[in-house]
Amino acid sequence: MDVDRLPELSELGWKPDRSQQVMTYAEHLEPARVIESHRSGLVVAPSLANQHEFALGGRWFNLPPDERPVVGDWLLIDPQTESIEVLLDRSNLIKRLAPSGEIQPIAANIDTAFVVTSCNADFSLSRLERYLSVLHQEDIVPVIVLTKADLSDQPEAFLKQAGSLGADIAVELVNALDEDRVGVLYKWCGRGQSIALLGSSGVGKSTLVNSLCKTPVQATRAAREADDKGRHTTTYRSLHKLPMGGVILDSPGMREFQIAEADAGVDSVFEDIEGLAVSCRFNDCGHGSEPGCAVRAAIAEGSVEERRLDSYFKLKKEDRFNTETVAERHARMRTFGKMVRKHVSEKPRFKRD
Repeated sequence: MDVDRLPELSELGWKPDRSQQVMTYAEHLEPARVIESHRSGLVVAPSLANQHEFALGGRWFNLPPDERPVVGDWLLIDPQTESIEVLLDRSNLIKRLAPSGEIQPIAANIDTAFVVTSCNADFSLSRLERYLSVLHQEDIVPVIVLTKADLSDQPEAFLKQAGSLGADIAVELVNALDEDRVGVLYKWCGRGQSIALLGSSGVGKSTLVNSLCKTPVQATRAAREADDKGRHTTTYRSLHKLPMGGVILDSPGMREFQIAEADAGVDSVFEDIEGLAVSCRFNDCGHGSEPGCAVRAAIAEGSVEERRLDSYFKLKKEDRFNTETVAERHARMRTFGKMVRKHVSEKPRFKRD
């Protein structure tokens, strides 16, 4: 690897420990990061000033969706054949279960995620717990960003509710239209840092990106006044350079965020309930009507909300079911891929006379 290119790569979020991975591959291959994802292909960048669009070859579609390149991934590309040769190991992957039942990758190699919600009817503690479960699972630093504080009569009430989700979770109250107010987020946006934005449509993600970038890079639309629900403004996932030195990923809003393969993350988000369960009289306590249930005792005294226990049960059940579904899909897809490869290898080849 050309060490002279390291400053260029660090502008895209390259970490020094990735250099060792690259050393094992052919010298003519170049590292590049996926900065945009479209249906027709990917836009990759070996540097900020050098961007190229690549179509994904057919071999990638024989793999499960979460094993294909996504925004934030680091690749090795062949500049001569203009092809994607290697997907480098990820440090993490933000993903959800799509309505189709397949894992949908959202972003890879993320340091911090701004979980964006607005101070209006969109706000939901249970939805925030979903996002936090995935982020804890992937060892990504979560920051809850409360937008539209200027439009709320009691923004501090939303701040207090979000803060109840964990003492170690940062919560920031901002007006996404005010560059000075979003300055509280700069400390997570330094050189080499990769930030992802997560949240529903209409909560101000694109506006926040524009304010952080100090220039309009994304179109914006207002939420419906009747119910505060948003309409998709961002139609594809893309990385943008920040003046503070980092890069930030904007993505379409997600009205549904089903989790899968996040069991440890759920346990971490609900560590208060997990900790209380150890003191239950029965090891297999279901936290219902069993005698000696420490969780029920905490709910009765008001130190744990009934809503929180319901959310815990729902996410544990959802994760278990979806994880089993994903494992079955992966097994079927791998079997089909092996069958296709065997058929191709055994297909007779005819020589011309």
